[in-house]
Amino acid sequence: MLPLSGSRHLHRSIGVVCAALLLSACSSTTDVGHKDDKSEPEVTATPTMSLTVGLEFPLDAYEATQQERDAVEQGHNALVTQCMERFGFSYSPPQRPVTKAASGPNSRIFGLVDPKEAAQYGYGSPGEPEPPAKTDKNLTETEELALHGVPGLTPADMPMSQAEAEKKGGSKQKINGKAVPVGGCGREAFLKLYAPEPNAVDALYVFNLKSEAESKAREDSRVKAVNKRWSECMAKQGHTAVDPMDAREDLGIADDALSSPAAITAAKADVACKQKVNLVGVYFAVQSAYQNRQINKNAETLNLAKQQLKDRLKLAASLSS
Repeated sequence: MLPLSGSRHLHRSIGVVCAALLLSACSSTTDVGHKDDKSEPEVTATPTMSLTVGLEFPLDAYEATQQERDAVEQGHNALVTQCMERFGFSYSPPQRPVTKAASGPNSRIFGLVDPKEAAQYGYGSPGEPEPPAKTDKNLTETEELALHGVPGLTPADMPMSQAEAEKKGGSKQKINGKAVPVGGCGREAFLKLYAPEPNAVDALYVFNLKSEAESKAREDSRVKAVNKRWSECMAKQGHTAVDPMDAREDLGIADDALSSPAAITAAKADVACKQKVNLVGVYFAVQSAYQNRQINKNAETLNLAKQQLKDRLKLAASLSS
């Protein structure tokens, strides 16, 4: 079984993680804050909720879906292949496993909440871990140069947009008389998708806004109050735990005992207490309020990010047609 530890945190797709590594020098901060940012945003209504399957947050509208991320990943692979062909190489990018997202990206955002899963798996998680992506095999030194560029490059050495890369004309290294892109074909493919022009929004911009909203919500008085009620409920069931998002750790359940009888008993109490105090409803309402504040504060950049996502998907689709 897979541990639930860390499952509440926002998920980074493979493509976004690659983007972060490739564009690490880009700014990922939010816009200048408003004077009321230290106040708690108003929550007009708190829904009664117990499950998180299919849950949608305000900022989700500005991020790619899993299907769209997979499409962009395929587009990236196509661009890498095309670039390698320019240098006379027949190259097939490693295929990543098909993403399994039956319950939606937010199904575990508030940790364990499903009573059926608690009763069956305790603090384990159903399913098996996905196999890792296959790695490049049998590349020659010249192919490695074409794919990754010269080793040891820092973000400062890299162009930050495809427009900049084309203006500079590539690196000093040449293969078959053609200049290798700085950072190789992988970098070029990324820039064409994520940063064709200097005004490209950081690939992690929306993720960072979500993360900031989540952090602020965790410190909100309404969230702390429901956490206290949950903790009191757990105490009545004979379990000592303070933070529902770290319940497994608080309860001292080891990684090799996630689905043990004791873990299942504690997990069932955990979920029952979350339902009793409407923890999911409170968390969702408060976190949504902070996200809506982020949307109002960063509307211009978010709209630009949304348009650039459309452009990215259009380019990716054209590469597979």
